[in-house]
Amino acid sequence: MIISASAAAQTRVAADVEEKTVMDDKVVTRTSEVYCTSDGRLVQLFGGATTYYVLSNLTGEFKAYFPKSNEVFSDRKDDYSTKDNLLYLFLSGHSDDLGLSSYGYRLASSTTEDGLLKRTYLPTKKAAKGVAKIELVLENYLPIYIGYYDRTGHLVSKSYFSSYKEFPRISLPQRVTAISYTSGKDSTIVRTLYSNIRFDSNEPMFDFRIPDDATPKKLFDR
Repeated sequence: MIISASAAAQTRVAADVEEKTVMDDKVVTRTSEVYCTSDGRLVQLFGGATTYYVLSNLTGEFKAYFPKSNEVFSDRKDDYSTKDNLLYLFLSGHSDDLGLSSYGYRLASSTTEDGLLKRTYLPTKKAAKGVAKIELVLENYLPIYIGYYDRTGHLVSKSYFSSYKEFPRISLPQRVTAISYTSGKDSTIVRTLYSNIRFDSNEPMFDFRIPDDATPKKLFDR
């Protein structure tokens, strides 16, 4: 309750994000600026060889805008929803269960061990298919681990949340390490680092809008 009430006092957060993906012995690094508001609107600015903006929201509306060509690629589906975005979850007060209750999972058990709160969630009919059980571990009511299991009892993915930093009325992890298991011993590791975190600033990127004269395209036309 303390976390939820504190998060509700914040209305928006911005951060610099570095995402490093390790797969098949290859490393791909992607950096961006992220601007998130408490209503789930997310603006991402990606630099590099091609600068582009991504706008998304809770309803799954997705738009990628390329200023050089003045083209906007759009799509809408639940996979694009910002409801599981880390910044949104903490900003909206859903950090204590990482939004699992709103995704169709019910709390089945809760135990305390060595000062850690361990919770097990099971899917309801409206939950995504393929996940039979979720384990969530919290320390001081902040998530430090989440693991997803399939129907055969195998761990298919897990994430660690660390390097928490305290801000006025809220704490945020600055490092998230996600591991997804594929066939055999193969896995994909994604390490996400958050830095230069700002709350309730007046940066114009929060209100970024795609120009009205941008040429509309279907997302997969590119």
